[in-house]
Amino acid sequence: MNKITWPLLFTALVLAAPPAFPQETGPVDSIREATWEAYSDDYPGSPLCAKDEITLWSCSAGRREYSLCSSRVVNRTQGYMQYRAFKAGKTVFTYPAAKRPPAGAFTYTSYGNGNASVEFVNNGYRYTLADPLRSPSSIMVEAPSGKTTEVSCGANQTLQVNYTMRLMYEAGVWDR
Repeated sequence: MNKITWPLLFTALVLAAPPAFPQETGPVDSIREATWEAYSDDYPGSPLCAKDEITLWSCSAGRREYSLCSSRVVNRTQGYMQYRAFKAGKTVFTYPAAKRPPAGAFTYTSYGNGNASVEFVNNGYRYTLADPLRSPSSIMVEAPSGKTTEVSCGANQTLQVNYTMRLMYEAGVWDR
């Protein structure tokens, strides 16, 4: 090929090729089509979530229990998610206080390495429910002063379950 044709051919191939890292506007089909029936066995129960709710994430630390509970159907206009904290069998914190669709209350992030997290802010405190794929889960609480407290939890890995991801997407809290 002569010198003029090669750069034009290379440019045409680069422009016609799909990007190496495609920009996804939503989840892949296996997530969009996930059903409760197919994944229900992946969700351990929690004493903080009712029998008709899904325990999307939970943590036991000493005499404290923490859970992210959800109705089985959640989207932008119906259903709910609530973070709940118990200490010695008593509810000490519920966010949001009322059961309502979670858009605007939570942010869900799924990372390429398999990790996932849910964040929310209440009275200036930033809560992060971290669910790493290959290490124990944790809760990070950042105070308005910037001081951060971490609560270590056991292994969990339910924020990466396809049905959880579907709920997060349909609820409008999926960040990426």
